[in-house]
Amino acid sequence: MTTATTTSLQDEFLIRNTKPEELEEYINILERAAEWMESQNLAQWIPGTFRKPDARTHISNAIASQTSFVVIHQPSSTIAAIFALNSEDPFDHMLWSPLLGEDGWKDALYVHRLVVEKAFQGRGIVPKILKFTEELIPKFGKVFLRLDCRGNNPGLRKFYREKCRGFVTDPEDGGEGRVKGLDERGTYTNPATGINYARFERRIVF
Repeated sequence: MTTATTTSLQDEFLIRNTKPEELEEYINILERAAEWMESQNLAQWIPGTFRKPDARTHISNAIASQTSFVVIHQPSSTIAAIFALNSEDPFDHMLWSPLLGEDGWKDALYVHRLVVEKAFQGRGIVPKILKFTEELIPKFGKVFLRLDCRGNNPGLRKFYREKCRGFVTDPEDGGEGRVKGLDERGTYTNPATGINYARFERRIVF
């Protein structure tokens, strides 16, 4: 999947594909997030994971295939946030196929590795990233926006349900449209690791 797209977030921020020379900083951002999560007993990511050769190669391949993104704070030319978009990742198959079937999970773009740097948190970047993704969904013939987080992170789960809101035109609502958060679709426990994940989605195409 190639998504070489650039957009402005109220002029202060810019979303674009990650450049190969930004690999180290991208990994550093992930590691800082992992360290913070561990300090909060959230157990979302394990520090050191993203510096391992396999993870490094995976991220490098995502950058090469233009499925990795950065949000640039234009006044300072600083990376304010990062994320990746997938549509055929084995992890998403594991997480969503028990709920949607062997083929049903393929109707979405999935947001992964979403991190907002501490200095830029609280500035509405995550909802704007999701809006950016939603605009790509029909272009790739998909229907849903989906993402996940660890099940033991109630604060993030609440944030996704209540704060990550978007305008949806649903024929069942008379076609007038409404603003809604992400729908939580239960949890799934990885039998190999025992880790529990909460699943979220919003239907974009009707």
